[in-house]
Amino acid sequence: MARQSKRRGADWIGCIDFGTALSKFAMVKAVDREEIAPATIRPLAIAQGPGQQARNAFLLPSVIYVSGAQILFGQEAESAAIRDEASGRLAFVSPKQYLSTFDLDQVDGLLHKDIDPTGKFTPRKLLQLFLAYLVERAGSEAEKQGLPWPVRLRIARPAWNAGRAEAGEALLKDLVKSGFALADNLGPALTAPGGLSQRQALAALKKLPVSAASDADFFQLSADGNVSVREATAVASGSIRDNGRRVVVVADIGGGTSDFGAFATGLAWRNVIAEIEGSAAVLTEAGDHLDMLLRLFILRKAGLSGDHPAGAGAARRLLIHGRQNKERLFSEESLTVELGDRDVEVTLREFLEQPEVTQFADRLRERSRRTVEVAVACARDFQRVSRRRTPVSFLLTGGGHDLPMVKALAADPGVSWHYEEAKPNVAANAEELDFYNVYRQLAVAIGGAIQELPKETAPVRMELRVE
Repeated sequence: MARQSKRRGADWIGCIDFGTALSKFAMVKAVDREEIAPATIRPLAIAQGPGQQARNAFLLPSVIYVSGAQILFGQEAESAAIRDEASGRLAFVSPKQYLSTFDLDQVDGLLHKDIDPTGKFTPRKLLQLFLAYLVERAGSEAEKQGLPWPVRLRIARPAWNAGRAEAGEALLKDLVKSGFALADNLGPALTAPGGLSQRQALAALKKLPVSAASDADFFQLSADGNVSVREATAVASGSIRDNGRRVVVVADIGGGTSDFGAFATGLAWRNVIAEIEGSAAVLTEAGDHLDMLLRLFILRKAGLSGDHPAGAGAARRLLIHGRQNKERLFSEESLTVELGDRDVEVTLREFLEQPEVTQFADRLRERSRRTVEVAVACARDFQRVSRRRTPVSFLLTGGGHDLPMVKALAADPGVSWHYEEAKPNVAANAEELDFYNVYRQLAVAIGGAIQELPKETAPVRMELRVE
């Protein structure tokens, strides 16, 4: 029997956080919430392995590269794209955009020839292969840690609007089931150093079976039968303690989207949570948008245009190194980039003062303020009824949680009220976790893998209550 198709146990639950820039996978032991401890939370090191030298073992770059006769994934794909930058070839980056912001019909369309010169792969096929790589790495890491595999899964998803939700859920299910089927077929070839051969990939895709397995065979279903959990809900679920009624504002700043939402918790020891109606807001700009703005700023400083042959090579190089350049600029507060025969120096201060960057920060604050206003209105309403102060907690998660314009949202929410700091600390003594430095980036995957997600009641309106 194929390793990925074995019967799924019920002792642990896994969650795939298929991120725009970085993907994560976590497992949490299926125990009562009060029994969750550091030993029962296991993010898997899906970014490390043969041929992979990831900057962090838990954060898998969501990158696929069709290179020669091979297909590469993760950090190996990023590195190959950098080596081949002079050829004009591009990696398939931010594939989650096809789920979050693109017309879903595009998933079966043609890729640009700079990404796939063979013309044989669609976005769907590359997404299926990437999910196969992810679950193959997750299975290997789970077995290395002595954890059961496979396990029932949840999939984290963005805050889709009603028109996208049904089709997006169906696409997510197809991608994950196809990923397991491909992992069964291809096995360790998926994670071999040097990549997967295109010949093997195409052969496996060609005979990809229509899955006969029910959703219950693969997934930890919610009460309404969904296989996915909203990212903001997962974060809130993994951060709320049994300490009474409160309102939690979640700002999950990823690579492609900035998701905001507010939730009300129930009374003490009532494991319920409800979205506050009207609080959800999404900005389809996040870390990747800053990468683009930094790239354009450097080109301007160098006197180059990506649309002109003289600047095309520099533009490609900056595109490939975009995330690394941004991370270096924000951590070291300065950046020097070599473009041909010139060095371009950028300081964090001058970049943050650029009109496009301040406008992005303003849009973030506008979306955040809408959510905070609704959250505070709800807290005031609760307080009028209970005669007790209802605090509002502001929780920052995602890869962009530490950006200056994001931290400013929590430091000054813009609405007068009593605020408390919130941390994604589902386990007691979470600071003792050896992965605590990336806990906020793992918050979605960890929260989504908790067995007892708080029961989601009907959305809270000003005249309704969570009990």
